[in-house]
Amino acid sequence: MISCQNQLEQSIVFVKKGVPSDLEVLNFESDKRGYLVAEKEWSTLTAKKAIFGDDIALKIDLSVSDFDGTIKIIFGANTFSIINNTDENGIFLHGASIGKSIRLGETSEHLQKNIPFQLTISYDNEILTYKIDNNALYSKQTPIPPAGLMKIIGEKNGFKISDIFFRGESKSFEEFFTKEFLLDRAHKSVEFVASRIKNDPNRPSFHFQPAANWNNDPNGLIYFDNYYHLFYQHNPYGDHWDWMHWGHARSKDLVHWEHLPIALWPSIEKNERHVFSGSGFIRDDGSPVLFYTSIDQQWKPEQWLATPVDNSLYQWEKYSENPVMSHEIHNGQKISSWRDPFLFRDNGNTYMVNGGHPADGKGSIMLYEALNQELTDWKFLGVPFSGNEKNWECPNFFKIGEKYVLIYSPHDRVKYYTGTMDFKNVEFKPDYHGIVDYGSRLNDDIGGDLSFYAPNTLLKQDGRKILFGWIPGFKKKQGWHGAISLPRELSIDSKGRLIQKPVTELEILRGDLLNYSNINIGKSAESIDLNSTQFEMLIKIDKKGTEHIGIRFLEETGKQFELNISPEIISVGKDKMNLDKALDQKINLVNLFFDNTIIEVFVNKGLVCATKVIYPNKKNLNFEIFSMNEKTVLESIDLWELNN
Repeated sequence: MISCQNQLEQSIVFVKKGVPSDLEVLNFESDKRGYLVAEKEWSTLTAKKAIFGDDIALKIDLSVSDFDGTIKIIFGANTFSIINNTDENGIFLHGASIGKSIRLGETSEHLQKNIPFQLTISYDNEILTYKIDNNALYSKQTPIPPAGLMKIIGEKNGFKISDIFFRGESKSFEEFFTKEFLLDRAHKSVEFVASRIKNDPNRPSFHFQPAANWNNDPNGLIYFDNYYHLFYQHNPYGDHWDWMHWGHARSKDLVHWEHLPIALWPSIEKNERHVFSGSGFIRDDGSPVLFYTSIDQQWKPEQWLATPVDNSLYQWEKYSENPVMSHEIHNGQKISSWRDPFLFRDNGNTYMVNGGHPADGKGSIMLYEALNQELTDWKFLGVPFSGNEKNWECPNFFKIGEKYVLIYSPHDRVKYYTGTMDFKNVEFKPDYHGIVDYGSRLNDDIGGDLSFYAPNTLLKQDGRKILFGWIPGFKKKQGWHGAISLPRELSIDSKGRLIQKPVTELEILRGDLLNYSNINIGKSAESIDLNSTQFEMLIKIDKKGTEHIGIRFLEETGKQFELNISPEIISVGKDKMNLDKALDQKINLVNLFFDNTIIEVFVNKGLVCATKVIYPNKKNLNFEIFSMNEKTVLESIDLWELNN
């Protein structure tokens, strides 16, 4: 099956030899002629050794019986995909050696159902080439060789493999996939794209994001040795979700961020596929640790621990006895979608909550207690609370004053509960239920129509609790996707409502002040002359308040975008949401941040928040503030252009 000779023509043929021992095969079956046939929901075929060399090639003879699904052929850190689903269809190429996602054309342009074809991938003299039946679909120079994995994945797609040819050298995964190699390749991939996209005018300016490629959830937020540390879900190999790593940055003021080396990587040699979300924590001895959900090649979750090499936190090592938690900790109780550990202290004890749900239940938090100071031994305490949604991701559970706050991401708008926690009886008792951000809802795509998701929290050294969220929803195939929200200071009011205010540190971004005062916007809209789409605006309504305030401007398509706020309803573009007593008073203050393609809005000092990704008409923004209430008078509008 896999020939490691230097002649591409030398191969082992299925018909004659069957399936060799150096290949791992799942959900393929041999037909009467010896071909490997995949006709189940998913199937994988993986070489058991890594492929490398200056002159390497892979040739596969196969045919596809059903285009309604996905076939992925992974060669190194690059993926060749044949896709047909509700979101997209065609032939795609992406990965470390490519630098971006490329659509190579319609499936029907290159393939026919049940007609055998030959895919050839070669790398020679730094030229990477993809061919179908000797017709080049892609051929370009790249400094990043496609060394590493050779894997074929089928999802809801019937296909048949008749032969595979290979040229190059091979090593065991343990020898080839070292930490140094994996991190070096990841960094080169980011650098490869960063220089090309750094001047993209649609990129946010004062919202944090990696230098290039994909990011999602903020992770591991800690304060250590005079720095705030932000980790985040990161695909260094493309501007889409895949190959999850933990990116890393630090700041002294929560505003200006310094990129640091990637902290965590999938240990391919240990069968690790993704480094999913988790949290950071300072142990009792003052040392920082990271906890995350490790996902293996069969998508089995475990909870892993990592520690820094030194106090700079530039490099991290994974605990040699990982996992610190596996499913066996639940003593037979089955937990589905078990992931995203979050650590906290209470009364001298250290606890962890994880997201997911009991197999026969709804979205929940699972509670665990640490049995040693090293945090390597844990006990499952039970399920202190379940909600109404099918599943919960990225739970945060922490105390503000005497109340506990539970924040969770239910594959839709992020929600929260405030209440009390009974550790003796392992029961959380909620008092208030609300929505963290009203920006927009999620669809089936990762990121989808959502503009705020999967937040994580940081305990500041002065005792303030700070929240960061993930902002998705940008255009695809730009060489980047995703940003981190502005830091929000959290508090709870007397009714149990969560208040989120932009941290005062953001004021250092302000340039010169432009002020408007005593404006009746109920009679006619007030136009604001803007020279930039990087600004902060503070709108104060007179002491009477108002039942409605709106903001509108032009999108780059020429369509008008509106944000409408009343005590009962908020609408962000086409999305409308009942506020359900989140605002049980008139509107008196709106704080708005605009960052090229991101809007973050805070109403009445943070009782209601909304985030939205939108592409404005930068040549004619036509920004207006208006009200449906004829008596609405603005006491003032303060406007600052914000410096990066």
